[in-house]
Amino acid sequence: MRNVILSTALILEEGTFKVTKLTVDQALAWVNNHDPINFCGHETTLALGLEPAKDRAVCPGYEKALCLKPLGRLEFGREYTVEEIDAIGVEFTLIEKM
Repeated sequence: MRNVILSTALILEEGTFKVTKLTVDQALAWVNNHDPINFCGHETTLALGLEPAKDRAVCPGYEKALCLKPLGRLEFGREYTVEEIDAIGVEFTLIEKM
């Protein structure tokens, strides 16, 4: 099963999907339990204790995707601290292929 982290909510193939909003604690638990491949290149991953993805790899599909959406605009090229990301806020959405 392929579990991934994405920088936005994307449906990459046809099918039926379940979408659930998660708290930061639920998102942390999901990451710890599912060992996802990180495709998210921005610092919202710091909220989960992860470094942003260094490569711009293409996600071929997934069974479950944790999508990270900043609640404010991130400046291109700027590096953020964990505290700054926490202040901006992150919305966590889990997409599951049914």
